[in-house]
Amino acid sequence: MSEEPVRILVVDDELGVRAGCRKILSAEGYEVTIAEDGQAGWEAFQAHRGFAVLLVDLMMPRMTGLELMKLVREADPDVLPIIITAHATIDTAVEGTKQGAYSYIPKPFTPDELLLAIKNGLERRGLTLEARRLREERERRLLEVAAERSKSNTIIKCITDGILVINTEKLIVLRNAAAAHILPDAELVPFPLEALGCAEVRSLIEEVLDCASGPTILSREVGLGEATYMVNVSQVLEPGGAEPASGGEAAGAVAVFRDITALKKLETAKSMFVSMVAHEVKNPLAAAEGWLNLILSGLAHQDPQEERRMIQRSLIRIRTLRTLVTELLNLTAIETGNFTLRRSPVEVAQVAADAVEANREKSQEKKIQLSFTAGTREKALADREALLMVFSNLIDNAIKYTPEGGHVGVHVSYDGLYVKVTVRDDGIGMDPGDKDKAFDEFYRAKNDFTANVPGTGLGLSLVKRLTELHQGRVSVASSPGAGSEFSVLLPVC
Repeated sequence: MSEEPVRILVVDDELGVRAGCRKILSAEGYEVTIAEDGQAGWEAFQAHRGFAVLLVDLMMPRMTGLELMKLVREADPDVLPIIITAHATIDTAVEGTKQGAYSYIPKPFTPDELLLAIKNGLERRGLTLEARRLREERERRLLEVAAERSKSNTIIKCITDGILVINTEKLIVLRNAAAAHILPDAELVPFPLEALGCAEVRSLIEEVLDCASGPTILSREVGLGEATYMVNVSQVLEPGGAEPASGGEAAGAVAVFRDITALKKLETAKSMFVSMVAHEVKNPLAAAEGWLNLILSGLAHQDPQEERRMIQRSLIRIRTLRTLVTELLNLTAIETGNFTLRRSPVEVAQVAADAVEANREKSQEKKIQLSFTAGTREKALADREALLMVFSNLIDNAIKYTPEGGHVGVHVSYDGLYVKVTVRDDGIGMDPGDKDKAFDEFYRAKNDFTANVPGTGLGLSLVKRLTELHQGRVSVASSPGAGSEFSVLLPVC
């Protein structure tokens, strides 16, 4: 596509000058418009616009050349004025310069003088326009960079992972809010790497910064306070650096802190679960297998009473296994959202009484007094089987942790908008640390008494989950040697 011709406006009250300029300039490929005085020139400028050069005489009727130059420059500062005059003086030269005149061409002039002034003027105008374009482009780029930097800073600040950026001088030049919370150092950014509080993190960052064998990413678990973080440190590379094979020259490093405390707890819980299941499954299986082998081998001397006792003990162990499996299945169903509650108005006291009777034989075996009282017959909107599981777990738990000859009491009362069921025992009780973790999955207090008490550590966790599914809540009050009291509150129907 060919470029448009340069447009020139010639304004002079002499016909010969106007015609001569048009002939000379048109022959060079310029597009020329002529006007006979300043007023006509102003009208022509307004009508056509887009002029690059204004050739103007000073002394003209209706409007002088200086007046026309002022109007044209106000309308379009990029127009290049060149004065052609036979009356050039110092005063007119100064005034013309004030109005932006590029050059003077005294009359009479030759075609070469005219073309040289036009050529030089257009070159200057082109340089001015290009400089402006580059300046505007630079400003636009700077605005884009500032906008991108603002976006990046906003994104980094909103990221929940901690982020540190370290330059090659080992200065921490960027730290988001999450990193400031993880590593609460008092220094303001930028600050030296050695001022960072955690020696393990400093060592990891320095190892990456000092590595000269190409792109490096190091990952390590670091404990900070009560939390555990996976710290990933990577080199930051400049594209097109001195090491193209490695992707560029190292410009620093970035460290990302991801909180894996919950994952570590889950990992610990899984390990405890595997250990617990192995122990809780192995012992009753071994016991049941032993009793049954004795019966089959004839070592029971064909004594029906002895064989019956062995079978009963085997059944007790098998029931323990069934309870474990049931608790695991129920807890898994709740965790995955596959647990279905069939809620209807249920008399809570009756369900609690049924749970007491279901555990009566177990309490009698340990010679523990199991009592039940009810001060209300209020109903709750609940799944009867789920409530039975809640109360049975609490009563079974109380019996297990109460020494022989003790007492377990179950009481149902009305408490404002709730039906309250309390299970009180005079057993071993719990210290504050055990009480706070009582409802955690797989957690079991460790002491001389509990070492001989079978259990999965899932019962109380299941109680809490099922109670919360009924929009209720469960709590415990306990102290070492003074027993425990578990309270379940269920909204009244």
